[in-house]
Amino acid sequence: MKKLFSFVFVYCLTTGISLAQFSSQQQTTGSQQLPTSQSIQMPSLGSSMFTSSADFFRNLQSQGMLIQPPPYDRSVDTNSYVLGPGDIMNIGIWGATPISYNLSVTPEGTLIVPTFGELRVGGKTLTEAKSYVRKELSTQFKKAAITLTLIYPKTFYVIVAGVVRTPGRYTVTSFDRVDRAFALANLPKSSSDTTTVFPNFSLRRIELIHKDGTSQNVDLLKFYETGNLANDPYLRDGDAIIVPMENFAAGSISISGAVKMPGNYEYVQGDRIKDLLELSQGLTPLADSSHARIISWNRKSYEEKTVNLNDSSVVDQPLAVNSRVVVPIDRAKINDFYVWISGEVQTPGIYPISRDSTRLSSAVNLAGGFTKWASLPNATVFRIKQTNHLEPSKIDTVSLISRVTGLSQEDLPYISLELKLRHKMEVVSTNFVKLFADKDENYNCTLRSGDIIYVPRNSGAVYVFGQVKDPGYVDYHAGWGYSDYLKAAGGFTDGANTGNVKIIKGGTYQWYDDGDTKIEPGDLIFVPRVTIKPQLYTWNLFKDIMGVVGAVASIAATVILVVRTAQGK
Repeated sequence: MKKLFSFVFVYCLTTGISLAQFSSQQQTTGSQQLPTSQSIQMPSLGSSMFTSSADFFRNLQSQGMLIQPPPYDRSVDTNSYVLGPGDIMNIGIWGATPISYNLSVTPEGTLIVPTFGELRVGGKTLTEAKSYVRKELSTQFKKAAITLTLIYPKTFYVIVAGVVRTPGRYTVTSFDRVDRAFALANLPKSSSDTTTVFPNFSLRRIELIHKDGTSQNVDLLKFYETGNLANDPYLRDGDAIIVPMENFAAGSISISGAVKMPGNYEYVQGDRIKDLLELSQGLTPLADSSHARIISWNRKSYEEKTVNLNDSSVVDQPLAVNSRVVVPIDRAKINDFYVWISGEVQTPGIYPISRDSTRLSSAVNLAGGFTKWASLPNATVFRIKQTNHLEPSKIDTVSLISRVTGLSQEDLPYISLELKLRHKMEVVSTNFVKLFADKDENYNCTLRSGDIIYVPRNSGAVYVFGQVKDPGYVDYHAGWGYSDYLKAAGGFTDGANTGNVKIIKGGTYQWYDDGDTKIEPGDLIFVPRVTIKPQLYTWNLFKDIMGVVGAVASIAATVILVVRTAQGK
């Protein structure tokens, strides 16, 4: 609504400037009335007709009459335009000597034709007047072609009343529409009035009352939203425009969801879903138009039903007051599925994918395939972790795992590290070597929107760290085992746990014992420290062992006693 008010304000301001300039020019010339037949100097008989209406206006201005043609948004409908006082007409008599008369319809509704007399045209449509004038003048000008042409439309007063800045009478032409009079009534009251606050008027329930007593509702909001001129009718002589106060309490209708301009609107009797769609400027491309919901109040409870907006019989049905229309989004139409592909591919970037159908190999092909430096063993597909909003934010996950699995205290730091590595990202289970080198489709995983495919550069080295003398990168050599790399890194330190060396894969960071995996470029070799048990731990272990030994000895003694007793019997 704010945008609408801004539009009206700009329109009004522009109109006000134009009117001020026109008023100033009128004061300069001393003329404030359109010319009548008595004030126009007619060309003499036999003079040529003006070549255009512009020539006619220039001729009037040369006689001190200032007239600006109004803006037209259509050609005159001769079947509906009714002539009245103030209409400026041209009568052309096309005989051996052409004659042209520029005449104004008098207040009595007549045209006074020199050398002929009165022609009563007031109240006739332009078509009727043309036929009437030809018939009457042909009695005197028997062999001439006779034409009647509207040169300038009449001006008249309309009344604008109700919730506007300045109620009153306003001069308009028969080519002006309701929005023109409405804008005039909301112009600033003076040049010093700079306020932009408009009255709380209704734009949907404006009443246009005609002189004959008939009336019609004018929906200017729909006109401003859609530009449909059917919602902004032309004005007639004697019209009254009544602008009520905006009142949502008396009833409203709303539309939300997959529409271009969701909103809540005043209810007008006879409103349909079609009207709501026009006010909201239609559906978005993502709308699920076949499953729209209408929620209405039946004075006891809310009722909800699902309708198909593609059915014209549905959208043309009237809505009950306070109805709500909800247009859902069709998830199948959402096309913002994408993956990131980075690293050693020909064209890294963001690529669109199809929902639940694009495979890893297809995405790599979109990026042009791998470069010659790509390290397939270390390539990885990461997936954004799906947050569980029902999970307590401060839960101690490590302790929970320890409780339900019975893992030892020595395992907990490792579990904690693994959880931190996967806090925001999770790894998709696949194998680039088996998929792209061995063509094993079992590893051609289905991608999800937001997945990240990372193909690192082949470093040509293995990283050795932990309890070695010279930790760091060691050049990769095909066929080397972990002992070769440890030797190249200076060998073990004194505190090394030589029987528990681990090989960590560069892509997945999975831990393996020697012999369980092949060492490849980018892998890591870790040598842990020997675990030194505290004295209390040793004493507790000794007590446990002695307890077990004592228990075993007691059982053995009992068994021997039983055997001897049996033998003695």
